[in-house]
Amino acid sequence: MDTISSTIWQRKGSCIVFDRESLGTFIAGGALVSLREALGWMKRLPSMPPVPGHSILISGLETMIETLSPADAEEFLIHRIRPLLITLQSSWPAFGVVFGFSSHEKAFEETSLEESVLFRRRDQKTVRLSDGLWDGTATVNMKQVIRLGDKPGEEMLVGYHVARIS
Repeated sequence: MDTISSTIWQRKGSCIVFDRESLGTFIAGGALVSLREALGWMKRLPSMPPVPGHSILISGLETMIETLSPADAEEFLIHRIRPLLITLQSSWPAFGVVFGFSSHEKAFEETSLEESVLFRRRDQKTVRLSDGLWDGTATVNMKQVIRLGDKPGEEMLVGYHVARIS
């Protein structure tokens, strides 16, 4: 899977981020909204994003995935979250959508053949996260988001990004 280390993922497309340092930037910048508020935009979308900057951090998706059955979680991603992403990228094309996760990086598993990402819940059941969010074809365009660490040459995986879904 390709990687991206620039900040373009913050201004375009959608991503899942589990790195606390990276998420802290959005929280400090006032870019945080709840999943409930974001889903409400499907009924009435604001003409402009309701946060400063070029990114919005949506919290609460991880909780939904953890509390629903794996099959219901995948259906929720496909039928509620993917349409939200398509609407937001069409209405706000120069704006990044970030779903924040508090789980450790090890909760995310990359499948080698399909290049998709699975989320391993606390109960050890898995949810096909990238397939639900971005559909099967978008995973070909999925990239690992990395940031430089404190040591020279050190790279930290912070999440996964897709520039555009259709």
